[in-house]
Amino acid sequence: MSESKKEVNVEVLKEIFKLANQTPPADITEEALMDALFKIKMSNVDMDFSQNAEFNPASNNILVIDDIGVVTYQLKVMLKNLGYNVQVAKDIFSGLNTFIKSNYAFVIMDLFVSTEQEGLTLLYETKKIITQNNLITKIIVITASNKAENRVKCLNGGADIFLKKEAGWQDKLIEIIENYGINNKQE
Repeated sequence: MSESKKEVNVEVLKEIFKLANQTPPADITEEALMDALFKIKMSNVDMDFSQNAEFNPASNNILVIDDIGVVTYQLKVMLKNLGYNVQVAKDIFSGLNTFIKSNYAFVIMDLFVSTEQEGLTLLYETKKIITQNNLITKIIVITASNKAENRVKCLNGGADIFLKKEAGWQDKLIEIIENYGINNKQE
């Protein structure tokens, strides 16, 4: 892992500890980041969806989680122009925190937010919340990775759609979103 990636994760972890009104440990590692995310999320985040019981399967709310600003900006503009209400998050913690605050028809998430392990954790935790609360949110995982095992991991881990970022992927994504409720097909 590059030194800059470690600095980003350390800064994210310190921010998480600040949000939880806790002091970060002296030796921060990537493993500590993942442990802290789960502990803080589970202890400090209210995951009661009962106030949102009127969730509409035809909801126009979409959450985009990607750490690359140009991707989130592009998707936000494209989807808003089609009439969707779009929220954006750039990391695992803000993604989960945003997700639990509202109902979404779709969560579009990059597999590498910012690492593959964090992206898979985001997928598993999002799916767990969906299942525990009987939500009908569909998860679309997008990635530039060509590893075949990533598709299997994501679909087995709860993704409804796995889409590679290759030529025309944005149009394919729009097509999936626009058609999903009509014929419920997976790509």
